Amino acid sequence: MQLIFWPCTIASLILSIIALGTRKSKLLVLASILILPMSLYLAATPRFLVWGLIFPLLYLGAAKFITKKMIWVAVLLVIPNLLLVGWLGYVVLNQ
Repeated sequence: MQLIFWPCTIASLILSIIALGTRKSKLLVLASILILPMSLYLAATPRFLVWGLIFPLLYLGAAKFITKKMIWVAVLLVIPNLLLVGWLGYVVLNQ
């Protein structure tokens, strides 16, 4: 599980930043697929029951707003994913 979890999560963050910079919504769709292992893992924990499944949807929403040329809304939708992965990485490293 760990072989898939962290590389896919980091790849999804990198793809989301590249997608926002180049304004390509297809990269955000790919990033939402790559963040699925983390979101499914979080959905299985008691603290993130339903909230874990929302994070891929944020990427898909950002992709929709990029196609509508509303970049600032797309950035606002990507920020929770960045914060979540940063927080999760901090918690894992400081156990």
